[in-house]
Amino acid sequence: MAAKKSASASAVESSATSLPADMTFEKALADLEEITEKLEDGKESLEESMRLYEYGLQLKEFCEVKLKEAEGKWLMLKKAKDGSVTAHELPNDKIPEPNELQGQMF
Repeated sequence: MAAKKSASASAVESSATSLPADMTFEKALADLEEITEKLEDGKESLEESMRLYEYGLQLKEFCEVKLKEAEGKWLMLKKAKDGSVTAHELPNDKIPEPNELQGQMF
């Protein structure tokens, strides 16, 4: 676990103002949790705390965008009589309730 934490710490410390191109939601969330811990323990200098805070805001915005993208990607799988399965994207306002899907699942 120490190796994971140090790798995460180096990512947080090396990021000056922009997020890495290969940033994932999970990585952003882990970095955000690490920043929160550092800011809460109060051992960082004022300058470092400000830098961490600003980077944390970028991570927060990144996570919010990723969550909004995920919310808009609901799929309904339908099985045809020939056995083929097709996926249909549903807008958020058309997502069926679980009880509406009874009898339609395979």
